[in-house]
Amino acid sequence: MKKAVLLFLLTIVVALGDSFAQRKTTGIDIKFGIQSPVFNFDNLYNTGYGFYFGGLFPFGKYSQFTIYSGYLNWEFDNEALNLRNTNQNYTDFNIKAPINLVPLVLGVKLYAADTKVKPYLSADFGFFYFWQITSGTYTWRNEISSLPNQKESGFRTMLSLGAGVITPLTKKIDLDFQIKLNGLYNAQAVSGTSSSGQINESSSTLYYLSFMIGLNYYFEN
Repeated sequence: MKKAVLLFLLTIVVALGDSFAQRKTTGIDIKFGIQSPVFNFDNLYNTGYGFYFGGLFPFGKYSQFTIYSGYLNWEFDNEALNLRNTNQNYTDFNIKAPINLVPLVLGVKLYAADTKVKPYLSADFGFFYFWQITSGTYTWRNEISSLPNQKESGFRTMLSLGAGVITPLTKKIDLDFQIKLNGLYNAQAVSGTSSSGQINESSSTLYYLSFMIGLNYYFEN
């Protein structure tokens, strides 16, 4: 976690060395796309969706400050759970355990060149609020039973590193494509079930890839 924070701060220091903004005015950014779990996160969760909205604030020669919020969601993968956790007595899981997440992050965009089509790198660090209500059923020796409902929520920290490219559509609007690797620290997620009829949850760092497309709108030419 300390290394991630230091990397984020170093990115800001490098950006502050520039002296002229790509865009000379503030703007807003709206993006939509898919959120694909990777590493341990994809074991029991499906690809999710989400949207972001935020502000763009110019500083430096090829850089912008950014601030973002939004909403993201992932649904539980029952098929994967049934393939991995069933036995001759304990079968047919049907669990609902969506993860809902609202991020609030600060970051920077570093543009590679002052050209019409502009590639860039990005780094974001901040917090997210999540909530999850878990419920469902399972079959024990051909008898269907209900799993106890469980509720989890709270604030955690996150880091995102990404790359993208923007291309102007008008004098005030850019089309923005972005890919980001996101880390959710101490995130809560369902990890499996036990033969006692409990849903097992654990806290760990969860990673996902964001594939986003959106628009940047600037208030002045």
